[in-house]
Amino acid sequence: MRYENVCIEGLGYIIPPHIVTTAWLEEQITPVYQALKIPKGYIERLTGIRERRWWDEGTRVSDASAQAGEQALANTGIDRSEIQCLINASVCRDYIEPATAAIVHHKLGLAPTAMSFDVVNACLGFLNGMVIIANMIELGQIDTGMVVAAEMPRDGQLATIKNLLENRPDKESLRDNLASFTLGGASVAMILRHHEKSRTGKHLLGGYAYSDTSHNDLCVAQTTWMKTDSTRLLREGTRVIANAWKGFQTVMGWTNKMVNKIFSHQVSEPQRQVGLRALGLPDTMDFPTVSTLGNTASVAAPISMALGIEAGFVNEGDKVVLFGVGSGINSIVLGVQW
Repeated sequence: MRYENVCIEGLGYIIPPHIVTTAWLEEQITPVYQALKIPKGYIERLTGIRERRWWDEGTRVSDASAQAGEQALANTGIDRSEIQCLINASVCRDYIEPATAAIVHHKLGLAPTAMSFDVVNACLGFLNGMVIIANMIELGQIDTGMVVAAEMPRDGQLATIKNLLENRPDKESLRDNLASFTLGGASVAMILRHHEKSRTGKHLLGGYAYSDTSHNDLCVAQTTWMKTDSTRLLREGTRVIANAWKGFQTVMGWTNKMVNKIFSHQVSEPQRQVGLRALGLPDTMDFPTVSTLGNTASVAAPISMALGIEAGFVNEGDKVVLFGVGSGINSIVLGVQW
């Protein structure tokens, strides 16, 4: 993928108000830990995640996505009437139908001529949405589009706790369900625009996609449960991102030394470190958020980017990489000239 006319105009994000510590989650499954003789602090030591966020009870995915969208509009100064396409890319959603994007479209008060639809691809959905909006801009179909996503794992985590307590304590069951406790809530939005209308000139230059779908069974979930083979997922996922990185470098002509900053999808701190080593990139080039936000699924890479930009982590002229990976296993790498 190569783009000549696409710019990232700005982002907006919302971090939910309720901090849920890993220690609290472990307290809820104390009988399981006691039966299996597992010491407290096991999950944090294994994942590097100290806490994650939950939304107020009753908050819908569309509420959180719309809030991030409002923030993106405010940050960019773009009028909502100029948005010509809205994509919701969350793993979570309000209903099976209608599309959550349709509800967000209404809550944002977008024009009736603005398209809206969902794009769902596990944790990679947001980057898929960026690619679709970028393609539409490059083709001249639209000049301004927005991607939104919101994740809220509260119900799934409470259901996992209930399931572990109601069944006979089993190390295999705890291991398989562990990924549920890494998740965290947050929402993010991004506006992309044709360079002729852009006020920022932050060019999305292109990217590369790579997948190995023979491993589609390593992380599977429904709304109330999640089962993950974390060891194999880390191993096979690392192979996928390494191949994605090689393809990206070939397409873009970027070497490791040319890259200034990277914003990656973060599942756990060990996974983040293993991934960076596989790419041959130093830890200082990435902007870690997983220890305090957890794995925010489709929101993870773009909210790390939003937070990093806000913190002054990115400098004018930097070559920036947005790196996504999702169950399946799929990966997309995007390159931005800041």
